[in-house]
Amino acid sequence: MLKNQFPIGKFQKPDRYSVEDLNTWIDVIEELPDILTTLTTNASAEERHAIYREGSFDVQTLIHHIADSHMHGFIRTKQTLTEDHPFVTSFLQDAWAEAPDNQAPLEYSLELIDGMHKRWAILLRDLPIEAFDRTFYHPEEGEGRLADLVAKMAWHGNHHLEHIKLALKEIEES
Repeated sequence: MLKNQFPIGKFQKPDRYSVEDLNTWIDVIEELPDILTTLTTNASAEERHAIYREGSFDVQTLIHHIADSHMHGFIRTKQTLTEDHPFVTSFLQDAWAEAPDNQAPLEYSLELIDGMHKRWAILLRDLPIEAFDRTFYHPEEGEGRLADLVAKMAWHGNHHLEHIKLALKEIEES
C-alpha cells in the first residue's frame, strides 16, 4: 500500500446497517460540500496544486474527482430507486481526471457538489428504510444495495477530504 493511500482505512461494505448508520452516512454526504468549500475556497495556486503523496491527484483534481464520482453515485442512487436491479456503469477515473474540464477552477466543481449533495440528502432522508435494500449490479464490484452505495459515497468523500487535508498540510509545513 502506498503512503497516504487510505488515510481513513479501506472501505468496508456493511453486512448490516441501522437507521442510525444511514443517518450518519447521509449527514456526511450533506456536510461534505461545506467542509470542502471552507478548506479550499481561499486556497492559493500553490495549495490548489498540492499533492498528498508522489504521483497523487492534486487538490484541484481531487475536487473535480469528487464531483465526477459523486455524480455517478447520485445517478446510481436514482437508477436503483427507479429501475429493477439496474446495471450501473463504472468510469475510468484517471482518464476523466485528464479531460480538459479538470483545468477549470475548482469552484465550479464545489458548486456542483453543493447542489447535488443537497438534492441527494433530501432524496435519501425521504426514503423508507426498505428502499435501502434495493439492489443494483456494478460491473467491477458486483451486486450492491443502496445502503452499500450510500455508505461508500460517505466514505469516499471523507477519504478524499483527508487527502486534501494532507496535501494542504504538506504545503503548510514546507
